Amino acid sequence: MNVVYPAVFYKNIENDGYTVVFPDLDFGATEGENLKDAFFMASDYLGAWLYEYYIDGKEFPIARDIKDLEIEEDEFSIKEASFVSLVGVDMLEYSRKSEVKTVRRNVSIPSYLNELAKRNNINVSQLLQEALKEEFSM
Repeated sequence: MNVVYPAVFYKNIENDGYTVVFPDLDFGATEGENLKDAFFMASDYLGAWLYEYYIDGKEFPIARDIKDLEIEEDEFSIKEASFVSLVGVDMLEYSRKSEVKTVRRNVSIPSYLNELAKRNNINVSQLLQEALKEEFSM
């Protein structure tokens, strides 16, 4: 599930870095040492901010139209070198990378399948994980 939000990239006055602000996410911000790093950090911030919404199945905050964002003037950034851009994140991929904890879960299967699995050295836990990933297109 790809999610896109507009953000303001403020060019830092003292170095090559950028500060990235997401007005629709309570004006949350991150920064990067250069433009490439700023985009990476912005995508990661977006994923982290929306992660609990995604896991809990809640609706994400509404993203405003990118045309409605303005670059504010301040003493820390160069307004002429600052810009507005869309930042995206694949929430399925983000959650996969973020949540690596395993949980123990009991499942019931017919005894004959259990015996076949033992005889054929099949790891039922691994098989179940693979089947669930396939079911959820992961």
